[in-house]
Amino acid sequence: NDKIMAALAHVSALLPFMGVIAPIIIWATQKDKSEYVAFQALQAVAYQLLMILAWFVGIGCYMLSFFTMFLGIPFAGESGQVDPSIAPLFAAGFIIPFIIFGAIFVGGALFVIYGLIAAIQVFQGKDFRYIIIGNWLDNYLQKNN
Repeated sequence: NDKIMAALAHVSALLPFMGVIAPIIIWATQKDKSEYVAFQALQAVAYQLLMILAWFVGIGCYMLSFFTMFLGIPFAGESGQVDPSIAPLFAAGFIIPFIIFGAIFVGGALFVIYGLIAAIQVFQGKDFRYIIIGNWLDNYLQKNN
């Protein structure tokens, strides 16, 4: 039962934004029953909040690059020809939003895959710790106990 609850907390990463609710509920209901489940659920909450924050930062960068691209359009000139002295910069202005969007997509997929790896590990009964988050959370909890 503990393994299933801990795995559910992590597998909820499949539902970005809404998925953070499940580990909060699991932590709230299991914190007094199982220290293992409570720790895994708390990790999942921190991890998914980080995923949401990263998404907002990524979308902010995308929007900034997208609107910056439109600022370059007036420099195309009347005939639509770009001045050769600014051509590389002009081209970069059109390519960068696509690169950022791709990075957001790949990063989101990696976040979900890492959450699934965590779910599999705890379902097998192993003590999983997210990189940085796991040790930080453990230290934080030990200081406050």
